[in-house]
Amino acid sequence: MDKPAVSLFFGAGAEVGYGLPSGGQFALDLFRIPVDQDKTDFKDQLKALDNTSAYVSKWLPDDYLKKRIHVFGKSDYEGIIASSLEYRKDDILAYLEQLDQHVLRLLRAWDVSEDHIRRIFRDETSLELGQILYGQAVKLNSRLAESVGLFNSVFFSAWLKLLELHPEQTQLQHGVRAILELLVGSCGQRLVAKLNEEVFESAPDKLSVFDDLSGIFSLNYHSVGQTGMDIVLGEPARPVTEENTPVEIMTALCRTVLEDIYSRTLDYQALVDSHFRYLYNPKAHWARFTRIAIFLRTVRRYISSSDAHLMERLAAGPGYYHDLFGLSSLADITAVGTTNYNGFARELVHQELPSIPVYYLNGCVEEYYDPYCNLILEQPTAEELASYPRLLVPLIFTQSGIKPLTSITMSRRYVELYDRFEQSDMIAIIGYGFNGDDGHINGLFRSLAEAGKRLSIFHYGNESLSVLKSEYQTKLRLSSSDNLDIFTVDSSRNVAGEPWWQALLEKYQYMQPALAPRT
Repeated sequence: MDKPAVSLFFGAGAEVGYGLPSGGQFALDLFRIPVDQDKTDFKDQLKALDNTSAYVSKWLPDDYLKKRIHVFGKSDYEGIIASSLEYRKDDILAYLEQLDQHVLRLLRAWDVSEDHIRRIFRDETSLELGQILYGQAVKLNSRLAESVGLFNSVFFSAWLKLLELHPEQTQLQHGVRAILELLVGSCGQRLVAKLNEEVFESAPDKLSVFDDLSGIFSLNYHSVGQTGMDIVLGEPARPVTEENTPVEIMTALCRTVLEDIYSRTLDYQALVDSHFRYLYNPKAHWARFTRIAIFLRTVRRYISSSDAHLMERLAAGPGYYHDLFGLSSLADITAVGTTNYNGFARELVHQELPSIPVYYLNGCVEEYYDPYCNLILEQPTAEELASYPRLLVPLIFTQSGIKPLTSITMSRRYVELYDRFEQSDMIAIIGYGFNGDDGHINGLFRSLAEAGKRLSIFHYGNESLSVLKSEYQTKLRLSSSDNLDIFTVDSSRNVAGEPWWQALLEKYQYMQPALAPRT
């Protein structure tokens, strides 16, 4: 029997096992990292330009060397919160409704055990954890929500009880307030959205004057969510042990939960999108041009510094990229695509499988972009970068609705990968969440599924396969889930006790009679 042709696609989750941060943690870290070095490097690049060239004279503003270099900072928090509450409000509310489940999940890998927390809470309050709940004592305005499960949460109630006993504990108070701000902000945003959609419950279709009054309500984000942003982007969390006081431990737990909420729901797409367009016109708004240019440099430096630290571990493995060597002995690997930004996929795959093409759909730290000419430089040398006559920025698409760029290089990359996927017997998707800011990639997979290609999605966890199938069908906006095969994979990259790639091949053998012959 001929070897099956398999294509693979990797998201951020595929690299967590190598020690790289998850997508949510990556987002938080980007706004924590100091940017002084990036500002200096950018200024040096400006000074190196030939100020007599037509490029500088016509494209850059007058006295560009004397202008201030701007960066994203605390003043941009409000925009991030507004975007997060607008686009992730349902995710935030769902998290708060299931707060206890998330706390227990975090405690499995935390510095202090659940048993110790139960013990210190009992010693501090003379109450068992969960013995007191605030569901009847605290009621949210019914216009915001009919019922709120947060106040029946065991752990949130524990934090409230400790605040009753220790009102002077300002850090715990700030953590609790931050969670309440997210609750009220999300409910408020949902109410505002509903009001704007239904200002008039009914009106004649032929009278457009009623439509002119839609969208008139808005939410003031001046204070909503700012407390939480100050906490998670401020001073690093201090480690705690069982030697700390009960209040210190519970305060640290509250901060850990708050950081987890933000890492899962932080949305800075609107912030990036509102600045990205100025890469093409620095004269129009120099501050926004420099903010996005510095931001992309910071992203590259953050990823590159993580890469250098992890190279030894990466070389040894194990991980999903190393698993491809075993897969290649039983299957023909057609192509590898990835949304990740580092060069690990290309480097590790090409060590043993140099003929397999690797496609970076969200850019890469080894690539640069010339916004003036809409040109991509793939893996330029240090000498080429130093002598380049125009401004360059790293080609890295973080959360953004503007991607992909329309350069010929990137357009070909998408088309070539799609064609290779289409020629494969099976398409394995690993560690990719099908998030909304990757709609261009989701559309690629949707087209494949609608054309009859099977998508094998490997999901970390042990949820119900039928529930997951429905969720991925919704994310891909498919009318049917018939062409979705879901595999639940554990921390050892196993599916039901066997390596994920073996499970994939067994599924291929099972499905082979139904597969169309390759062309």
